Amino acid sequence: MRPPAWRNPLLVLALCLASCWLSAQRGGMTVRTSIRGSVRDAVTHRVLERVIVMVEAADSGYAGQAETDTSGKFELQGLPASSYVVRVRFPGYYEVSQAANLTVTPSTYLSFELHPKPSNAPPAVAPEGPDAHLNARMAAVPEKARKEFAAARDLWQKGENPQRCIDHLNKAIKFYPKFADAYVLQATVYIQQNNAAEAKSALDRAIEIDPKLPEAWFTLGMLQNNQKDYAGAEKTLIEGLKLDDGSPQGHYELAKTYWALGRWQAAEPHALKAAALQPAMAPVHVLLGNIALRKRDVPEALKEFQEYLRLDPKGPMAEGTQAMVKKLQNGLSSPN
Repeated sequence: MRPPAWRNPLLVLALCLASCWLSAQRGGMTVRTSIRGSVRDAVTHRVLERVIVMVEAADSGYAGQAETDTSGKFELQGLPASSYVVRVRFPGYYEVSQAANLTVTPSTYLSFELHPKPSNAPPAVAPEGPDAHLNARMAAVPEKARKEFAAARDLWQKGENPQRCIDHLNKAIKFYPKFADAYVLQATVYIQQNNAAEAKSALDRAIEIDPKLPEAWFTLGMLQNNQKDYAGAEKTLIEGLKLDDGSPQGHYELAKTYWALGRWQAAEPHALKAAALQPAMAPVHVLLGNIALRKRDVPEALKEFQEYLRLDPKGPMAEGTQAMVKKLQNGLSSPN
């Protein structure tokens, strides 16, 4: 399951400074361009990670590429306003492509469904990834419940209509009352709606149904972090990591917990592991930058903040991070 939104005001700290918007400039006017989307298996509807997405300009050829993350999503930013062809290639699947015209609208969202070749067994996801475990658990779920869950997950990944997402999940649970993954996704949506009570209820039910479901523990730990119940979050997240020590979400949330408790030395190894497991996880680099500042390692802090901006230039911490980068650069360039 896709990790929840990585937003925590505790990580901003000294980054809450005024800064300019990051943007691509074209023709003297500010233009924000992006091609975003998701990639799924057309048969199982599960997300596909580590898929190469190539972008070609109609007039100049290769324009860039991206790789899908653990939730099957990709994004390319800062492309010139032009017409593009987006091609998706993955071993064991037929290549697909779609057009994207950024001269009409500066951003677009594309959904790709890859059809597996009959002669190949598609390497759908990393064998230890959360979606691999989800796919195995789905085998016991009735088809009607699976379809409702897939519809909800698609809405959630696109960031569309949270109430419809909840409605689909309620139907999935009605068809299959022991659908622990549906309860976890339901809790994730409730968290995004700042409905902590409903989120906690859904997570308690998920853990009751399947106490060995790591995603339920990690999501509960995130909720506890949001509510500043750091002692509870520490216990919850440690329990989750006992079940899945290879979870970038789990290590990141525990790093946030320790940072909030003022235990930055304990936070550092978990933040480093989260970044190693999922290099495209942008917010962990803000945390690593803050840790580097505590260690008085300004060059390392600058590198981490710049990496966040490279990965998520329009993210929730982008303004403060950009301001901090400028401040650190000025400090390094000033004479002693």
